[in-house]
Amino acid sequence: MQYRFAAMFVGTLIVFATLWLMWPSPINAVYWDEPEPPTLTGALAPRPALDDARITQLGTAGTARSFVVTEDGTVFYGTSTGEVRRRHYSSGADAVLANFGNAPVADIDWINETRLGVTTPNGLYAVSTVNGESQRISAGVPGHPFGFAHDLAVAPDGRIYFTDSSTQNHTSERGQNHHLDMLENRPHGALYVWDPRTFRTRLAADRLYFPSGIAVASDYQSVYISERFRFRILRHWIEGPQAGDTEVFASNLPGFPDGLAADGQGRLFIAMPARRSQSLRTIRRNPWLARIVARLPGWLQPPTSRSDTFIAVLDEASGDVIATLDETGQRTCQVSNLNISNSQDLWFGSADCGYMAQLPQAAVQASLHHPSTTAASGND
Repeated sequence: MQYRFAAMFVGTLIVFATLWLMWPSPINAVYWDEPEPPTLTGALAPRPALDDARITQLGTAGTARSFVVTEDGTVFYGTSTGEVRRRHYSSGADAVLANFGNAPVADIDWINETRLGVTTPNGLYAVSTVNGESQRISAGVPGHPFGFAHDLAVAPDGRIYFTDSSTQNHTSERGQNHHLDMLENRPHGALYVWDPRTFRTRLAADRLYFPSGIAVASDYQSVYISERFRFRILRHWIEGPQAGDTEVFASNLPGFPDGLAADGQGRLFIAMPARRSQSLRTIRRNPWLARIVARLPGWLQPPTSRSDTFIAVLDEASGDVIATLDETGQRTCQVSNLNISNSQDLWFGSADCGYMAQLPQAAVQASLHHPSTTAASGND
């Protein structure tokens, strides 16, 4: 009887395994020979600069997906529940400025002194900081509906550049849209620009690999775009003879690049929510394995990143890494958005962990001039 029961059990497992393997995968993965990440030496050697950050918890996971800070200490931040909130950093007074229903706020940036640019997955909005009135100024272009409108950056002439991370995997019953893009290795993202002179949106570049962060360069001639799952930064020229061209600015970075901020002094700061992992390189070199992993429940999937988070600093002239800002403990997690104030303090937060942090300018400069800092190529 025991042998018969065991045989039936094994047979049932075989049947279920066969049916599961035959079930269509949610992705059509392709091969990518992901390079080995650079060694963590020289400028890439960890240094605990983030230990000096002043951290404020704003709420549960997803509370501070993005934010901007005024000189008087007022913080405007977006939430995963579709709110734009106003908070005074010192007093803690907090109130809702605008509400977009169930559309999570992906990013916030200044359009002018009294208007904020706001992205949600389905559009680009302008929000008044005086009365909270909001207006959708872009819903995409014909033939290219938004999938996951992400980060935005405002050029000096008022043009708003913003990323659409994925038009293909923007919905998922398991909430793994970004994870599916990572496994699939296909370019489903795009860059758009909204022009205040014509009130129209134009597709500036397409076939991008999950573009997320964006920032205007210190010289205002280009915008930088992070391709999170290609571990690189693109440069899209917005002025000069190369206007409209897109090129690789830095590649083979040691982590997953997300939010970006240029300091106006020739340095680009990159939020790195996590470092790269060997298991992801193996999956990406084997499309059949990626298709299997995409069908697994989250708790069965192998880790595709390391938990340590940091901020990388690149030289805008060369694209080389000149420093990495790390921490020794677990005070911060998954740094994903950045801001640099007029006083050159570095502000950072997380789309997943509900905090914002302020790193004084002195601590930033101390890390940039650390004795062990030597430029590491970002274009291997």
